[in-house]
Amino acid sequence: MTPLFALLFDQLDDRLRLRRPGRAVANKVFPHHWSFLLGEVALFSLIVLVATGIFLTLFYRPSTEPVIYTGSNPLYVGTSMPAAFESILRMSEDVPGALLIRRIHRGASHLFLAATVLHMLRILLTGAFRKPRELNYHLGIVLLTLAIAEGFLGYSLPYDSLAGTGIRIAYSEVLSFPFVGDRLAFWIFGGEFPTGDVIPRFFAFHVLVVPGIIIGTVSLHLLLLVRQKHTQFPRTGIDGHRMIVGKPLWPAQFAESATLMLWTAGLLTLAAVFIPWSDVALLGPYVPAEVGNNAQPDWFMFWLEGVLRMIPALEWDLPGLTISGPFIAGVVLPGLVFGALIAYPFIERRVYHLSGEWHVLQNPLDIPLRAAYAIGTFSFVLIASAAATNDQLSRLTGIPIETATWGFRIASMFVPPVLAFLLYRYSKGRLRRRGLAVASSEQEADSRFHEPASEQQPVT
Repeated sequence: MTPLFALLFDQLDDRLRLRRPGRAVANKVFPHHWSFLLGEVALFSLIVLVATGIFLTLFYRPSTEPVIYTGSNPLYVGTSMPAAFESILRMSEDVPGALLIRRIHRGASHLFLAATVLHMLRILLTGAFRKPRELNYHLGIVLLTLAIAEGFLGYSLPYDSLAGTGIRIAYSEVLSFPFVGDRLAFWIFGGEFPTGDVIPRFFAFHVLVVPGIIIGTVSLHLLLLVRQKHTQFPRTGIDGHRMIVGKPLWPAQFAESATLMLWTAGLLTLAAVFIPWSDVALLGPYVPAEVGNNAQPDWFMFWLEGVLRMIPALEWDLPGLTISGPFIAGVVLPGLVFGALIAYPFIERRVYHLSGEWHVLQNPLDIPLRAAYAIGTFSFVLIASAAATNDQLSRLTGIPIETATWGFRIASMFVPPVLAFLLYRYSKGRLRRRGLAVASSEQEADSRFHEPASEQQPVT
């Protein structure tokens, strides 16, 4: 059979000229470190999401029209409910294998977001955003934003009490935009919430628009990675700015990645069997007339929920303009967080007067500004995430909810800058104890290492 496949490949290569680019791709070198696998986990989770999402689309009804449930769940038999919730309930109870697929889809969404966040954190801390990779770093921020939006759209589609509460808050946030809020709310939601257009529109965004943009952005992200080569951690006796040491794509890296993909899919399936998440029957359908605080958002929305809870009910009336608390909490502060992440590569490059290309990663404690920037930004996000549990904290500890909320407000204002200052001082002292000055050492390294790196396979 081998000569037959060789003949077929030769005939194909005569027409498509695949041999030379195929050899170059197969010989691409991948440095080895466990943290480099986070991006692959995110990619494999995305593949699982697409595959399971196609299956779920076949049974989902994107409508809020009331229907009578006639399925096998005795709790809801004969009950009128939105068609979206009814289709999810029927899918979970009466379609063979659909509940397993739903749980795999839900687990893959959480893994995709978690791996994306950790991957971005690794990129930021180790300096993998430096020239020539600024564009790829900013594409990663776009992917993180899209992943959060896709996650919100996904848990909104069942139209249960959690989904309805989240959509109502999102509607209020869009409405809070000065000048154009009412028009944006109409374009996105189709009218004043609750409106029957919201679920069909969210469905279109969830299965077509946002996934298409994510897949296109991931493709561009990977193309840039191939074009710009891979960063690597320092290795004793090797000039990492001029030589890349690692495993070739074929067969070593391919085998490792294939194994990781099988492990990812297997663990997601195992978790879907033993963890009873995505049980919409416990939440019940969304009833607009019933407003409660019993629906907590998914973890990746905690920080946005926490900011909303911390910001008091403020409103400033300016000439021709009204600035409200929800706009500050839901738009301005999240915009500042993402703006800080977007701006940091340019700030570091300017502060340390860097030029040339950088291919070797660093310990963040060796760059005091980066360490302080990261701890300040992410400590604010963590405090805001904790603030989303102020009601649960009050119930468990007996602390009045107003006291807990004020505690989180004070912590969010003072803890991030204090931590940033302390870590900055520690990093500077650490460098002095080692006899280094970060700016001079960076400039000296830059004068020596500014040429593109070449690729070398490891010698064993």
